[in-house]
Amino acid sequence: MKPKIDATSTTPTTIEDPSPKTTIVTWLAVTLFLALVAATSAPFTAFLGDSAYATVGTIHGLLATLGVLVGTITAYLGWRLFIGKLRAFSDLKLLSIVSALVSAGTIMFGNWIYIGYRAAGGPRRFFLDNNPEIHEIFFEFKEFIALFTLPLSVSVAFIMWRYDQQVMEERGLRSWLGIAFAVGWGALMIAFLLGAAITKLRSV
Repeated sequence: MKPKIDATSTTPTTIEDPSPKTTIVTWLAVTLFLALVAATSAPFTAFLGDSAYATVGTIHGLLATLGVLVGTITAYLGWRLFIGKLRAFSDLKLLSIVSALVSAGTIMFGNWIYIGYRAAGGPRRFFLDNNPEIHEIFFEFKEFIALFTLPLSVSVAFIMWRYDQQVMEERGLRSWLGIAFAVGWGALMIAFLLGAAITKLRSV
């Protein structure tokens, strides 16, 4: 908070930062507005493609991208927590919940796409026939490491909300959470990059 001098008074006043809830609600409102504008003006058929999984894949991709953005911010704040210099504790608590929800949503839609991936004539058959290493190593590794983010993010969120300010006082909790945030971000980035690469090679 930065002090601000009122022109009619010598008493300094403070301008408070917006609360995390206000920030999230504002972000959601702007996102929904942009989605509404796009839905009424953009050629969605051409934008999404003619695949039966086009809409599901788009939602999965958007959630994955949101997960990377939220995860990167969370990992940075987790590092600040790890070294004991975090000031935005309430922000990190809120982001821990958002990370868990985004992870759950991304995995849910990803499993939905997996049906099309394994279908007859789908990408799985194509990779096994032409380059089996892509499926057996990269895709399977991506799937399992992506699933790892959900229990990790849920565990972190539970500890953040269960112990609250005690986290800031206990070095052991800070250290565990800081490491967990870093590991979760690493798993998220690996899954995101491998998923994007595989989609470029052969989409559902």
